[in-house]
Amino acid sequence: MLSDELKAQIRQSFEAAKNGMSGFKIRQAQNKMIAEISKTLSGEYPDSNPILCVEAPTGTGKTMAYLLSAIPIAKAKKKKLIVSSANVALQEQLLNKDMPEVQKYCSVDFEYALVKGRSRYLCVRNLINLVEDSASENELFDNAALWDAPPGQYQLDQLGEMLEDYSAKKWNGEIDDLDQTPEGSLWSKIACNRFTCTAKNCEFYNDCAFFKARKQITKADVIVANHDLILADLTAGNTILPDVDESIYIFDEAHHLNHKALSHFSLSSGTEFIKTSIRQTQGVSDQVCKLTQQDTLDISIKSIDDYLVDLTEAFKSLDFDEDIHLFEQGVVDASIQIICQNLLSSISAIHTQFDALKESWSDYLKIKMVEKSIADPLNNALGECEQHLSSILLLLSSFLQVDEIGQAPHSRWIEKSIMANKKTNYILNSAQIDVSHNLDQLIWSKVSGAILTSATLSSLGSFDRLNQQLGLVKTDNQYLRLPSPFSFDQVDFIVANFKNNPTQVYEHTQEVATQLLKRIDSNEGSLVLFASNKQMQMVADLVEQKLGCDLFVQGEFSKKLILEKHTNLRKQNQGSVIFGLDSFAEGVDLKGDNLTHVVIVKLRFSVPTSPIEKTTQDYLQSQSRNPFMEISLPDASLRLIQACGRLIRTETDTGKITIFDNRLISKFYGKQLLNALPGYNIVVE
Repeated sequence: MLSDELKAQIRQSFEAAKNGMSGFKIRQAQNKMIAEISKTLSGEYPDSNPILCVEAPTGTGKTMAYLLSAIPIAKAKKKKLIVSSANVALQEQLLNKDMPEVQKYCSVDFEYALVKGRSRYLCVRNLINLVEDSASENELFDNAALWDAPPGQYQLDQLGEMLEDYSAKKWNGEIDDLDQTPEGSLWSKIACNRFTCTAKNCEFYNDCAFFKARKQITKADVIVANHDLILADLTAGNTILPDVDESIYIFDEAHHLNHKALSHFSLSSGTEFIKTSIRQTQGVSDQVCKLTQQDTLDISIKSIDDYLVDLTEAFKSLDFDEDIHLFEQGVVDASIQIICQNLLSSISAIHTQFDALKESWSDYLKIKMVEKSIADPLNNALGECEQHLSSILLLLSSFLQVDEIGQAPHSRWIEKSIMANKKTNYILNSAQIDVSHNLDQLIWSKVSGAILTSATLSSLGSFDRLNQQLGLVKTDNQYLRLPSPFSFDQVDFIVANFKNNPTQVYEHTQEVATQLLKRIDSNEGSLVLFASNKQMQMVADLVEQKLGCDLFVQGEFSKKLILEKHTNLRKQNQGSVIFGLDSFAEGVDLKGDNLTHVVIVKLRFSVPTSPIEKTTQDYLQSQSRNPFMEISLPDASLRLIQACGRLIRTETDTGKITIFDNRLISKFYGKQLLNALPGYNIVVE
């Protein structure tokens, strides 16, 4: 229950912020959000999970609401508060702006820290070994078992500079703080890796960038993370973050959580990767056996190669659509299953032998002195081989798994690509199409409390789609939709009189170009949102010379630079138009005169293009369910609201929204989409 002391602390924090923050406005929606978070996390709903889903439109002040209410409760309950965002921009805002501000006004003292994935940190032992090995020309350094291709001199020079900077404390060991980042293959050799890390047994443990950061996390009351890291850590066994039952989570931008989870529960492995990994395992095993004077492992590279040749031949007979072959309902052809089963059995046997060898090597190091310049690279190579073999076995097991009848199947597909050496590489993929059970097992069933929030969290006025995606049960949790603080009835939402339906691609594109030239004011700031890059480029070619002001098309510059150029022009009262795709339809914050007209070229229905989406659609149809009504329409509603949300960012913003999609009028679902919009003044031409 929410004690009087906690109520007083939250009220004090809010009052201090209200009196101390410049431009602070009392918002009824923010007060309601603070109240509901406080009730949910303190257990005032005893027959419910401590989970709240809250849709808080732009202008609510949701960040201050969840921080001011959740921090005192987390401290009182002796739980860690983990605040997770979907992208770097919000993470930086939390760290650099929101957290320092909340620290000023919060009635309880708290410390906060940023957490990053292990691979973002340097392993100083690996860096020292590589630099020293290159200087001493140790014979193991060029061994093909340890390197696909030995590093060039310029890379070695770069490593030397990095070591100097780290030793002189000019660099903190995080890849994100390097002016010039090394190539991915080189960084992977010097990055912290759970398969090669010896933790407290490492002589550099006290000087390790990763463990220094981890110590900061243990001291912190509030941890700033992102969805990717949380999912990766939970699936890896919770090695970085505190235990789930000792934590309260706040998922900001929670509408991205399902998409992130789908990618985290996907597995893939290529035929060339399998071939290389087995050879690396053989090479490293031979090195260990030679040093420990024992018989070499019985690894039959030829039999693995033969199976891979058989597999490649089987793949050649498949039909590929844009280099992808999707197995219907995730059922892999019987002939391919047999070969994959043979591969799985053979590599499992190699893995068992390899595990025993690793153990014997570990025992050997306890009784024999082995030069660091030999032992360390070998330990790393053994860790890499373990990582590679494990990932191959996981993929093959999932690829061959028989899905339960009546349950959502896995999506399984083959992707082919041509490598630099002209060889064809076939990548085997297996992914879950429904991660709701995983999320329930990992988070919802264990967590001390969770707040899921976003400006757009519901679809068609309901949380049903969110519940379905994330594995939340409506009757078990709390839900809140807050009203917007903005006066949307002053904003015209214009459904343009369009002859051509967006499905008539050529005609629609020509009409879009003609209408844009009529409707865009060359003295104002406009944003035109497209659903297709091809259509965007075609329209840009048709209108660029005729607009009478600068046009910035996504892809010509970075998103950040386009927004900077646009706002600089608006400061000089010059017109500017941005053409953008999905990434400009959310997360873009152009206030005041920077944006007074948003044009939406067409509704963004999710056409199933990815294998996961296609498998999901087929599965729903096989269950006599309607994928359009269950997925496409709710998602289109959410995307339309997000796109419209670019216009009004503050109470004083004005402007209009125009949409070039006559399906809002001609189709049965148009009324549903219009009714789900905030209270705009709907104008049908």
